[in-house]
Amino acid sequence: MTSSQRSIAIIGGGPAGACLGALLAKKGWKAGIFHTDKRPPLIVGESLLPAVIPYLRELGIEDQVKSYSVYKPGATVCLGLDKSDIVSASFTFAEGKLPAYSYNTPRDVFDETMLSTAERAGAKVFRISAKLEKTSADTEVKGEQPDGVRLTEETLSRIDNFFGGQPDMIADATGRNRLIPKLLDHPVRTGGRSDVALFAHLTNAKMYDEGHIHLDYLTKGWSWRIPLPGKVSLGIVIDPAHLKQYGESIEKQYDGFVKDEPSLKFFSEESTRVSPVVRYTNYQLISDRMYGPNWILIGDSAGFVDPVFSSGLYLSMKSAFAAADALTISSSRAMEKYQEDRVREFELWQRVIDTWYNGKLFNLYRAGQKYKNSFLGKRMELRVRKRLARILTGEAASDPWTMRVFEYLMSLGVALRDPSDLVVH
Repeated sequence: MTSSQRSIAIIGGGPAGACLGALLAKKGWKAGIFHTDKRPPLIVGESLLPAVIPYLRELGIEDQVKSYSVYKPGATVCLGLDKSDIVSASFTFAEGKLPAYSYNTPRDVFDETMLSTAERAGAKVFRISAKLEKTSADTEVKGEQPDGVRLTEETLSRIDNFFGGQPDMIADATGRNRLIPKLLDHPVRTGGRSDVALFAHLTNAKMYDEGHIHLDYLTKGWSWRIPLPGKVSLGIVIDPAHLKQYGESIEKQYDGFVKDEPSLKFFSEESTRVSPVVRYTNYQLISDRMYGPNWILIGDSAGFVDPVFSSGLYLSMKSAFAAADALTISSSRAMEKYQEDRVREFELWQRVIDTWYNGKLFNLYRAGQKYKNSFLGKRMELRVRKRLARILTGEAASDPWTMRVFEYLMSLGVALRDPSDLVVH
């Protein structure tokens, strides 16, 4: 490493960490990614938003991702089993700046593609766990500051002193493990819900629209159905109290609830579960601090709002691109702006997500159905279709004007109809 070359240790080789490693290696940084093959059998985030496509193109991997994924032209929301309650939204309805398609992708293959991309760009992947320790004002290591972190001597030894000492920066890409915030005892902001997600892969589950992700309102909670090559990912997001009656194991809870819930029973009656059941918790978490004197949080370590609109992987990759820019500028203002932008976007997404849970989002659709033969109803249908599609592409929460129009429509829908029958319990 030359004396002027900057270095970074990235803890976690998922999409956010691999993306940051690739970007900084291309910029001439000495990037080391710590990644182990220990991972759950399934990972949330199998359906990519169209907002991800520009990032795949910039990394030069869209064609590769396309080769093993299912083409995704839109999203379908099922308010019930009646045909009039099925809302199909093509991404073309958005009429926005983003591509009108995306992909549903096997995450194990996608994640390996991302990590290989980082290696080709020049990042070094260490398939070991990194250990960190805090620094303090009275440390004997020259130049260290309080509220900083460093790799342990054991970790440096295991990588043959790759960085020539401590790296200049450390990026926490450990997801909801949140390694640095826990080490430094930094608080986290939690959302208003404490649901769990249980999901598994099934064969022969029913779908309405080819390639679409399907979101289903249930009598309790909601579910997703994501078409993958040869199978369907079916997940439920629910208050864990609703699952206790089915037993203690997550397999019994998942299988029992799927057989009991009318919509899920209909969609899965001819299917076979071909994977273990995986359980995720700790949704709606935003880290209080996202950077320090020699560290930065990216991906889910910075925050995760909810799985409902598949925003997690998009926000993770966006944070990696933003972090690469901020670290390249290397100023306190750039780091401040990095955090401000992340918080603002999390908050915008949370506002959108809240309308799913409080019933206001699809209350607009129901109100439009009620008045569909009137002049107001016809105009509302066009506006709702466009704004809904922009949520599902990922564009709405990053466009202040779209958000203002969206929230105006929410208030109009409530004035026309009581949304209480669409609240997610």
